[in-house]
Amino acid sequence: PMSTHYKAFIVVFVLSVIGFVFFRKPYATAIGAKRFDNWRNLWLAITACLFLIPSFWPYVIISALVVLFMSRPDPLKPALFMLLLFVSPNIGDAIPGFAGINKFIMVTPQAVFTLTLLIPAMIAAPKMKKLTPVGSAADVCFILFLTLQLILCLRGPTVTHIIRTMIEQFLVIAPFYFVFSRAPKSLSDIRIISAAYTMPILILSALSILELIRTWHFYTSVGYNWFGAMPFTYTMRDGFLRASASVVDPIVWGYIAMTGIGVGLAFFTENFSKFYKTLGFGLLTIGLLMSLSRGPWMGAVAMILTFVAISPKAMTRAAQLGAASVLGGLVAMVTPFGQKILNLLPFVGTTAGDTISYRQQLLKAAREVMAENPFFGSSDYLDHPKLEALRQGQGIIDIVNSYLEIGLKSGFVGITLFVGVFLFALTSLRGAMKSAITYNPTLALYCRAYFATIVGIMITIFTTSSVLHTPIVYWSILGLAIALARIERHCRLHHRTADIDTQSPEPEAETAPEFNWK
Repeated sequence: PMSTHYKAFIVVFVLSVIGFVFFRKPYATAIGAKRFDNWRNLWLAITACLFLIPSFWPYVIISALVVLFMSRPDPLKPALFMLLLFVSPNIGDAIPGFAGINKFIMVTPQAVFTLTLLIPAMIAAPKMKKLTPVGSAADVCFILFLTLQLILCLRGPTVTHIIRTMIEQFLVIAPFYFVFSRAPKSLSDIRIISAAYTMPILILSALSILELIRTWHFYTSVGYNWFGAMPFTYTMRDGFLRASASVVDPIVWGYIAMTGIGVGLAFFTENFSKFYKTLGFGLLTIGLLMSLSRGPWMGAVAMILTFVAISPKAMTRAAQLGAASVLGGLVAMVTPFGQKILNLLPFVGTTAGDTISYRQQLLKAAREVMAENPFFGSSDYLDHPKLEALRQGQGIIDIVNSYLEIGLKSGFVGITLFVGVFLFALTSLRGAMKSAITYNPTLALYCRAYFATIVGIMITIFTTSSVLHTPIVYWSILGLAIALARIERHCRLHHRTADIDTQSPEPEAETAPEFNWK
């Protein structure tokens, strides 16, 4: 009903206003008050368009115009993309075809933001001078992986299908890694992009609490308005609604909340007071818990342990983390909701044990299918009898493992290149972190946080397929990791140890671009 739709809009809009007002002080101090206020206005404007424009295509056109107009003063367009990444569900429709062509490429709100904010930056990126050789191995693996995916599209049944899938594959992979690995030119840019990434997740974390309490997905009505249905339904676990915020899928929402915590390990630690830091991490942790998704929980644990292990005074921090974990476990054992959370934990709880069994069967069947086409996979792997036996009641075969999904499509060659990007990004960050700790602890902090976040991502995508926002996030984070390593390398080579925030990696540009508000 439309009354429910407008109620959802009021809840989302008011909560967004409260979030931007409440966190304005620390964010404005870190990135500038005018920039933060423009972010707030842009987020609220797109949110209003999302709920008040009842049809998809008018929303696409109007939101693109709003973004183009309101993004003009900000030279760091990738930060604006991060800000808007979670403003709407990642669902869409194909451009209608003609002259015998059934349809053209799929368009989503995120694709619109990519075209308006990232593609122009991507076109300009080749004009940038090469910073340093750091990250070249990750770049090579990425380019080879992208090339392989495009070549494998040639297995399509028709020419139009091949062209469509090649364009979609390119837009889903290339802009995010390429732009985020090259556009940031200073630690200040990394800080601003980190701020743009975490602010929306704080708002959505607060919204996820209301989702679970009210058993109400606030963004569901948007899909019904656009298409008459949503691709994902309400899912319950142990009597609770699994929150999904604007992401419309609980496990993907948990994955995003987990990465928000990871990026916050740097941005919150550097810029927040103890009060805001406690509140920020508390909100993100609750948002993660509201997803009721084991995979992101395991990823978060791996991420925190990694961050502690590679931090200075690791033993002291490990002892503090252990004490906090024991205290949290004791509190959870004496509260009803805490007991339900414990019951959902892998290897400990008993709730939703069928999902674990399904994943084990999928892993076994997928390995056998991959063995038949080990090098480059198969385009019709879902029709294989061994996978057909895993078809669920909804009529789908859910490949809830990104590594298996890539392996089935592009074989062990594809998996090797895909994992290679992650491993080489970690190697670059590790080297940058060891160097930066000697002259700039803040830069080292960001390297540690992004290192830990990538580890958390690698664990989490073992439990979910690369759908919705998932690939956008990991390609963007990987790109930022390479950018961080290159910034550190440049600053170290040029002996800039005083204040690298105001220095550009480009030798001819000593400061970051001014923020033009005229």
